Amino acid sequence: MNIWNLPRTEVEAVRLFQEKGIIAKNKICANGHPMKIYFGARIFWKCRICNSKISVRQGNWLSDSRIDFVTIVRFIYGWCWERSSLKWCQHELGVANNFVIDWNNYMREVCVHSLLNREHKMIGGEGMIVEIDESLFTKRKNNTGRVLPQQWVFGGICRETNDCFIVEVPNRSASTLFPAIVENIKVGTTIYSDSWRGYITSELENAGLHHFKVNHRYNFVDETTGVHTQNIERLWGSAKWRNKRHRGTARNHLYSYLAEFMWRKQQPNEVDKFDAIMSAIADYMPPK
Repeated sequence: MNIWNLPRTEVEAVRLFQEKGIIAKNKICANGHPMKIYFGARIFWKCRICNSKISVRQGNWLSDSRIDFVTIVRFIYGWCWERSSLKWCQHELGVANNFVIDWNNYMREVCVHSLLNREHKMIGGEGMIVEIDESLFTKRKNNTGRVLPQQWVFGGICRETNDCFIVEVPNRSASTLFPAIVENIKVGTTIYSDSWRGYITSELENAGLHHFKVNHRYNFVDETTGVHTQNIERLWGSAKWRNKRHRGTARNHLYSYLAEFMWRKQQPNEVDKFDAIMSAIADYMPPK
């Protein structure tokens, strides 16, 4: 899908949502009769036997929406290419700030569902290297000087496959990081980390992992072993850049922002993100 193929009419937009499984292709009324969809000033299902009517938005992901279908499709397309900022949506779609905030939240809900419902995938394996690191996603103080809660996250990225994981953690102690490592990284993997004391080599090796460190106090790449963690640090940089674009993230929304980041990261380059997110929406809330 590209911008020139996007629907230009409400009929085309509804048909697209039906094709993608977001709006039902067929509907049965409460009395068991087949219904037909009607297009006009309003779009609705109507039973020609008992004359009952149902909004086309009822019983699907679009149930709480009031804005036209063409605009929704264009918003989703813009979101796919990270063009769903307040400024862009106001200029290109002519929508209010509340719409943009709400629909960005809806999209992140889909990403959370997609990640939680996919088969848990451990990364790495024999002969592979996974870089790990922990990072803080908040500033220590806001503009009033009040100390804010810390939001620690922990993650890893496989050099060979580019597979990655990100999880929220309450702190970066050894007792917190070790379970996160063994739950997400396969036995036999070589792990590269910095020299943070939360990474205990003996424990990791007892768990069947090979562990090497780089001490960032002296250099970013170990001169003897060549060990570095620059890939995972770039991953944090990308995630934090998106976070700053949204003017920071409330603590209760952090997971959904990370879920969106991970969903985007896991889409192969050759896959159309628009088709992928439309499929994820249909899976999140199948039409009734």
